[in-house]
Amino acid sequence: MPVLPPLLPGAKRIRFLPEAIRRLGLDALLDVLDYLPDTVAFVKDAQGRYLYANRTLLERLNRPASAVLGLQASEVFPTSLGAAYTQQDTAVLTGRTLTEHLELHLYPGGKAGWCLTTKRMLGEPRAPVGLLGLSRDLHLPRSHASALGLAAATARIEAEYAAPPSVPEMARSAGLSVTTFERQIRRVYGLTPTQLLTRTRIQAATALLSQTSLSVAQIAVECGYFDHSAFARAFKGAVGLTPSGFRGFAQGNAAEAKR
Repeated sequence: MPVLPPLLPGAKRIRFLPEAIRRLGLDALLDVLDYLPDTVAFVKDAQGRYLYANRTLLERLNRPASAVLGLQASEVFPTSLGAAYTQQDTAVLTGRTLTEHLELHLYPGGKAGWCLTTKRMLGEPRAPVGLLGLSRDLHLPRSHASALGLAAATARIEAEYAAPPSVPEMARSAGLSVTTFERQIRRVYGLTPTQLLTRTRIQAATALLSQTSLSVAQIAVECGYFDHSAFARAFKGAVGLTPSGFRGFAQGNAAEAKR
């Protein structure tokens, strides 16, 4: 059994969908996303402006679609939230992969609560056409003490994955014991802190493999692996392909999209 769940199951499976289904694009998916009461879903253009907002998002903003589409998050959310979302969108549109980022979002009634946000760029890295995102409620209020600490700790993992703090150090920064910290991380992510770090490193590696010409050895070091074989094992265990195999797969998809 692999240490981590497959990292990119959708990306690997979509290649084998019948062309008749692939041509349907996002329309059918977006219709289904209207029926997720605890998940905000959205599509934005290359400037981070809303092209689609699901029913849940519109209800929480207390706005009709006409008052959201064409605007950035900073123009429709409270300043304390919206500015960060727009900055985040810019990072995703320039190649950053965001997966289950712990952050505050609007809950029903306009109150802030904790969620896990995932965003993916749409289009080619050098010519993005937009992004797709989901924010899933954790049903924890803004004042939840352990969530505040976890958000700070996981932000460090996202920023310092090449040379990360130790688990005890992260627990201290979160104001929790190591045992409680590990339990809370598993509750939120379904992973141990070490597995969460590995996932973050591998996701950074997939971006570098698909968007740069750096060698596999250079990418291993960039992602905190100073043993090339350890990087190769971790990558294949998470993705199901070797680093070189994934690069070939990503380049093949890019070439196919240009046809």
